[in-house]
Amino acid sequence: MTRLLPLALIATLSTLCAEAVAKPSEDVITAESSTSDVNQKMTPSDVVAESKPGLMTPLVLSQASEEATDASQQEDEEDSWRVYLDLYAFLPPITRSTSTIDGNTTKVDLPLSDVIKSIDEALTLKAQFEYGRLGVLAAINYATISSSTSRSSFLETQNPLRNKLGIASPLRKSTIRIQGDLDVDVDASQTIFDLAMRYRAGAIQKPRMKKGSTSFLGLVGARFIDANLSTDFNIKGKSDVTVEGVRVNKSNSRELEKSSNVSWGNTWVQPMVGMFGTYAISEDWQAFAYLDAGGFGLSGSEDLSGTAQAGIAYALGNSAQISLSYKYFGIAYFEGGRENNGYSSYQSGVNLGLRWLFD
Repeated sequence: MTRLLPLALIATLSTLCAEAVAKPSEDVITAESSTSDVNQKMTPSDVVAESKPGLMTPLVLSQASEEATDASQQEDEEDSWRVYLDLYAFLPPITRSTSTIDGNTTKVDLPLSDVIKSIDEALTLKAQFEYGRLGVLAAINYATISSSTSRSSFLETQNPLRNKLGIASPLRKSTIRIQGDLDVDVDASQTIFDLAMRYRAGAIQKPRMKKGSTSFLGLVGARFIDANLSTDFNIKGKSDVTVEGVRVNKSNSRELEKSSNVSWGNTWVQPMVGMFGTYAISEDWQAFAYLDAGGFGLSGSEDLSGTAQAGIAYALGNSAQISLSYKYFGIAYFEGGRENNGYSSYQSGVNLGLRWLFD
C-alpha cells in the first residue's frame, strides 16, 4: 500500500492538469470538484486521446466558414447588377444586295474597299443589362451608303422609264440598248434595332472565367427595321435607242435622255429569337457562338433576317476583352414578291469586337 500511494498521487495530479488545460480558467473550481469522478472513470491516456479530436475542431470550423463565405459571395454576385457594352466592326469582303423599286431592279456587289468609301454614317453598338439571371439586350446597327454604277444596257424590267414611255414588248426579258452611258446612283439607309429579354444559364459571363466553365443565354424579343432606298438614273449624250432591234421614235429618245428618280421606304417589326454560348478555354481565353433569326415571313411576302457568328475572345484585365470572329448577316424584305418593292443584302466576313463589363 505504501508503494502504491505515490502512483495514485501522480495519476491524480496528471488528471487535474489535463482538466485544467482542457477547460477555461473560470471553470477550474468545477474541474477540482469533479476530479474524483474523472479519476474513477478515465485514465490519463484516455484524457489525452479525447483531447486530440478537440484540438482539430478549430480547423474543421474554419473550412466550413470558408465554404459558407464562398457561397455567400456567389449569391451576392448573382443578386447584383451587371452591364455589358459591346462595340464591333464588321468587315465583309463582299456585300451583295438587290433592290427593287416600282418593278425596277438593281443588283450591286460591292467589295469592302467600295463599301468603306460609300459609307456616309455608321454606328454599331450593343448594351446588355443583367440582374441575377434575367436581363435585357438592346442593339443598334445604323448605316447610310451612297454608291454608283454605269451600264450600257439593261433589262426591260430594270428600265425606270418603261411605263412612262409606253414601250411594250411581247418578250418579258427584252432589253433596251443605249449607245450612250447610263449612270445609276443608289442612296440607302438602314437602321436595325434589337430589343430582347434574356435569360442566363450557367456561370456569369466575365472577361476572366474559371477554366471549363460555360454560360448560355436565351433571347426572345423584337427587331425593328427602318429602310429607305433612292435610285437616280441618268443618261448622258444623245443616242439612238432600240428595243429588240426596233428603233424608238425621236420623242421617246429625247424623253429617255432625261433623268429619272425612284424611291421607296418602309418601317416594320420582326419577332426575334436568339442564343449566345460561351466556353472558357482558359482563364483568359474563351470560345463563343451567337445565332439569331427574325421575321419568319410575318411582315411581308418575304421577310427574314438572321445572324450566325463564332469566334474567340481574350481578356484585357478583369473588365474588358477583345474578340475575333467570323460573322454572317442576311436580310430580305419584299412587299409582294421579288418583283415588287423591297431589297435584300447578304454579308459575311471578319468581325472585330471590344467588350466592357461594369459590375
